[in-house]
Amino acid sequence: MSWPITIADVLQARERIKARLPPTPLRQYATLDEAVGYGIRVWVKHENHQPTQAFKARNALAALGALSEEQKRPGVVAASRGNHGAALAWAGQILGIPATVCVPHGNSPEKNAAIRGFGAQLVVEGNDYDESVQVADRLVRERGLHLVHSTNDRHVIAGAGTLALEMLEQQPALDALIIAVGGGSQAVGALTVARAVRPALQIYAVQAEKARACHDSWHAGRPLAGASASTFADGLATRNAYEMTFPALREGLAGFITVSEAQIAEAVRLLLRTSHNLAEGAGAAGLAGLLSLSETLAGKSVGIVISGGNIDAETLRRVLAREL
Repeated sequence: MSWPITIADVLQARERIKARLPPTPLRQYATLDEAVGYGIRVWVKHENHQPTQAFKARNALAALGALSEEQKRPGVVAASRGNHGAALAWAGQILGIPATVCVPHGNSPEKNAAIRGFGAQLVVEGNDYDESVQVADRLVRERGLHLVHSTNDRHVIAGAGTLALEMLEQQPALDALIIAVGGGSQAVGALTVARAVRPALQIYAVQAEKARACHDSWHAGRPLAGASASTFADGLATRNAYEMTFPALREGLAGFITVSEAQIAEAVRLLLRTSHNLAEGAGAAGLAGLLSLSETLAGKSVGIVISGGNIDAETLRRVLAREL
């Protein structure tokens, strides 16, 4: 398939979201630079400051804002481990669109509460994210709802692209971005922006080694299904690569690595210590990737994203107690 979106799509998405989502901060922390070492200047994009504490607010508002009145009327549905669902519920509440969110059994109670708090109907069914996607597909057939997939939706990807666009406007001298990948909307949005605005920008992807399907697919050159996705970084917990993002990831990324649960947990602790910001596992994976790639990126200005700050209390306790 062709590249899923254009820079024009990203600019249109920005027009749809700008009234409700002002730019988030891009900051540098001397103590973080020192911890990373190798002369790297680290720029941290604070998507944990969004209304839903995650970059997914961009995706959902961009996608729902692009719907026709006919598509809005029955309501929207999505599968999520939390952040996409909360964002969909939040955007639906703002725009007056009923939202239904499917989550798997054992999902974070705090993320479930946030989804309900924004007014969505919560459907708990399936053993993991990929099974909850099947539930959402069933509700499309049964109820006539409009599916807003967390990855396979061009308006979702365009919304994610506004993140990289902001970063380059705030710090044009960035040499590289390291982006956590679950489905790949954030990375493909960044690749789209880089192709149009800064072709020399290198974009690296990082995935949890316990949910590595997209990483393994990238290295194999073809989509591969994973057997499980059991990482505590639940925003990365998918067992598949996706039709709308995989070809662009394969073509555009400078590299793709995995990081362990221990490396992600250390990145959560390091962000807390150096920036005094709370990141969930997926939100800290970019820093974990940078620590692995630090020798490769020596002397460069590198952007990372705290893509979500919705870590639940028990997982945070385990991270701080070094049980993860």
